[in-house]
Amino acid sequence: MKVYIAGKITGDKNYRRKFKRAEKRLRALGCSVMNPAWLGDYPEFSYEDYMTVSGSMQRVCDAVFFLSDWEDSPGARREMERAESLHQTVFFESRSISTYLLRYLQEKERNSKVKVG
Repeated sequence: MKVYIAGKITGDKNYRRKFKRAEKRLRALGCSVMNPAWLGDYPEFSYEDYMTVSGSMQRVCDAVFFLSDWEDSPGARREMERAESLHQTVFFESRSISTYLLRYLQEKERNSKVKVG
């Protein structure tokens, strides 16, 4: 499963650490991860430039993993709206990600085994 990580970046000097920790957890569960914290900090690029790039990262994913501080971030709230409009599966750090992922993957596997006709 391809998973995008969403959470507060702007104003959080430790954002890279928390995004990396989430990335490691998701990879350990077998996910392929898109992490917006990979993007460098360049003053020539505006906030909207970063939102455009991260939006492209999110669009190619099956699911979005929201860090616990996502509601404190205008950008992450936009990513929630995008996830809803794209019908992406949504997971929250505040809940057991492994339980949600296992259920999702089991359901996906069951649905792929259903024969039509």
